[in-house]
Amino acid sequence: MRKKRTSRPFLRSLRVGAAVLVGSFAAWLLWLVGDPAAAFQQLRELAGSVQVATALLSVELGLETEQDGLSRWDRLVLAQSSLLGGIVPSQEPVDTEPPPPEESMDPVELDPAGEDEGSPPPAATTAPEDIIPKTMVPGSSAKYVVSGNVSIYNHTDYTIDVPALLENAPQLSAGGDGPKVLIYHSHATEAYTMDGFDTYDPSGDHRTLDTNQNMVRVGEEMKAVFEAAGIGVVHDTTLYDYPSYNDAYIRSVEGVAENLKKYPSLVLLLDVHRDALVANDGTIYKVVAGTVDDCAQVMMVMGSDATGQVHPNWKVNLALAVSIQSALAGKWSTLARPLVLRPTRFNQHLSTGTILVEVGTHGNTLQEAITAARLYARTVVELME
Repeated sequence: MRKKRTSRPFLRSLRVGAAVLVGSFAAWLLWLVGDPAAAFQQLRELAGSVQVATALLSVELGLETEQDGLSRWDRLVLAQSSLLGGIVPSQEPVDTEPPPPEESMDPVELDPAGEDEGSPPPAATTAPEDIIPKTMVPGSSAKYVVSGNVSIYNHTDYTIDVPALLENAPQLSAGGDGPKVLIYHSHATEAYTMDGFDTYDPSGDHRTLDTNQNMVRVGEEMKAVFEAAGIGVVHDTTLYDYPSYNDAYIRSVEGVAENLKKYPSLVLLLDVHRDALVANDGTIYKVVAGTVDDCAQVMMVMGSDATGQVHPNWKVNLALAVSIQSALAGKWSTLARPLVLRPTRFNQHLSTGTILVEVGTHGNTLQEAITAARLYARTVVELME
């Protein structure tokens, strides 16, 4: 049996009474001020109290209200009104999309004068203690090619002659006009384990759009080393892996081609990433140099034409990477992990002097990665004439 709705006459009476009250008040305002615009403004201010709108909506819809007197449904209704929409109290957006890459703000560039001097400093955090440090060295697999202080993990069927590669390594020229080094990031949003004041808002698992905390920051540190030595650098800070990670290399190859066309003086192209090492049981590893305190390891990943793709430069690029590997090992024996040779190209077919370098893993901290990146860049500087 349906329950009688005894409150409906009362509701209608309340609505009619409220409407008559508001209408009478509007007419009185027009007569008093003789100015429709001014009257409208005063009506708007009256509505700004949201008491009339709230009372009508609450009684009509029978909804519970929030602290400001409006329910979630009330807000939706009022937002559709050109008159009342502007008076809905603002709330923090929920599940907002991250800003597009070109609008990402680097915290370093913010004006300190615009900050509240009385605000507390950002909270520091500590890297988890269960991340396992490990120094990566050549293993016992037959895929490892070791000659002198150079080690290569060969994923192809090609026979690698390390001494011949060292003998034929190209010499990078630092002379002449124009920039010599291009630094870019096919996976720019890759980030590290938060530690100290190196914290960020994640855009994924160990990823962030914060260019002061992702691979763009590491590239900036490398750029500073090259520029301090008088070598011009182009740093492409485009987030090629955002919003689509899977299409990152498709977009980055277009960016590299544009930079090569714009800067024909480029002789070294570094695609700077970080690695990720996770065991089957979920254990996270970070790579440490061992011979340098608080320093990650670096790893160069080189492509080839083993899949049948056109890549006329792969042996030249590999020879350059081998010469850098040897120089790194001569200074810091375990700063560099074994160089990796893969069947795919990694966009390295566009030019000679192209190298993909992984700086640390997601288990490392940003500061450990920065130390490694600086040492890597410093070694390359010494190889350039």
